This record gives sequence, structure tokens and C-alpha cells, in this order.
Amino acid sequence: MSLNIMIVEDQPYVAEATKLLLGGDPSIGTIETFTTADEAKEAIAQDRARWGLILLDLIVPGAVGMSLAAHIRDCGLASITCILTGTYKEEYVAAARRDGFRGYILKAATTQAVIEGLRAILSGQRVFPPKEATSDAVETVMLTPRQQAVMAMVGKGLTSKEIAKALNLTPGTVDNHIQASIFALGAKNRAEAAMKALALALITLD
Repeated sequence: MSLNIMIVEDQPYVAEATKLLLGGDPSIGTIETFTTADEAKEAIAQDRARWGLILLDLIVPGAVGMSLAAHIRDCGLASITCILTGTYKEEYVAAARRDGFRGYILKAATTQAVIEGLRAILSGQRVFPPKEATSDAVETVMLTPRQQAVMAMVGKGLTSKEIAKALNLTPGTVDNHIQASIFALGAKNRAEAAMKALALALITLD
């Protein structure tokens, strides 16, 4: 039986990246994205049995803290829900464990760690941050204002030359900012760095 997946994520770029990270697992049926708490609630109310897995970002329009997670718990769907978010708070992780959620995966983790976490979730395992994880360990990713400006343009698909022209920089300087951002974010390339910067709310694509 195919596994239908609900992704609750208000950033299209991140939602598409999450689909790619799922890697075309043959057990997956349809994947649908919902961008607000109300959309997710309505989809659950219409047919809660439809979903085999819910990947939930905590910060979407209409949700505050763990409010949407609590609603999903009250609907009896915690066991098929994995929180996939850039928000780390010890009390959130503890609540997710206590309430029987499938997992709590941090977008700030390395891409390999996220992939492995998603694979474990798909196989029915529970996945949570290591006990020793702290908010300091998760939230130390920093980009300079110039790096943020450059990465926002990378996220919009601009080339180094186009970014250089827009910011009155040389292409070499732009590439230096991109490489520094890739290193700071623990990413493999510029596209992945933009995805992680967006997930961590370091940049926006407005």
C-alpha cells in the first residue's frame, strides 16, 4: 500500500527540497503540500485516514509554537507525524517525545543527517535530536548581512554575475560570499546552502 505524505511547509522552495530528499522511495504514493495551519487542519478533517505520514514545520501561518502539532495529536495522528523544522526548543522536543510523535528532525542538521532521518521515519522508526543537543548547538549558524543578501539572490536563481551587478560587487567577491555561506551552513553547494538559509529564516525570497 502506497504511503501518502502531507508536507506542512509555507516555503515552496523548502517543500520541493524536502520532496527531493525523500529520494523517490517506492513506498511513497502522493505527496501534497499545505502552506497554512488551516489548510492542514481542513485536509485532516476531510480524510484523516488518507495520510500515512505528516512532515510538519512548526512555523507556518496560523500556527504558534506547538499549536498545530497539538491539534494533530488531538486528532490521533501524532504517531504518523514527524516535526521537520528549523526551530529547536528543548520543551518542544520533550513534548513531541511525550505525545508519541514519530520524530523531530532539525533542518539545521547536515543534509545527510536529514536524509537518514527521513529514511528512518519512512521505515517506521522514531527519530529525535541527540540528548546532548542544545539550542546553542543548533542556533549558532550566522551569516553576515552581505552573505544573506547574496544567498537570497541565489535562492531566486540568479547567477554570480547577475548578483554582482545587482549588488555592485565583482563576481569573484560574490563567489567568496557564497563559499563562506556554504561552509557556515554545512552545505554541499550553493543551492543546498540557499535551501538551508531559507529553512533557518536567515533569508526570505520575497
